[in-house]
Amino acid sequence: MPFLKSFFSQISLLGSFWQEKINHHLFRWNLVLIIFQIIILVFKFNSLPTHVPLYYSLPWGENQLGAASSLFLLPTFSIVVLLINNLIATLFLKTIPLFSRLLTVFSLVFSFLSAISLTRIINLIS
Repeated sequence: MPFLKSFFSQISLLGSFWQEKINHHLFRWNLVLIIFQIIILVFKFNSLPTHVPLYYSLPWGENQLGAASSLFLLPTFSIVVLLINNLIATLFLKTIPLFSRLLTVFSLVFSFLSAISLTRIINLIS
């Protein structure tokens, strides 16, 4: 129980975390990029082929192909990274503020790179 109590007290710091101007702007830009990814997928999904190149770390050929619905993994992972990084950032805000700031910046970079990857994949197959 003491762990839950301390955890919820740290979560209550989330409001003060977002009152900092830079954190607020990073969060908004992150949300804009995630919404951009979702909008692109919704509008282009019907024109996509059944299999799209997604797994570029695998050997060239059919191994790189995934179902078109797999493209929804990119905004999903962006949301997960955003939530996890921001929760961890609130926990370390008072003790290690630089680490906290780096986590929020990393989530923005992750969403940006995910949006670039998504648009490049869609432009490649369209």
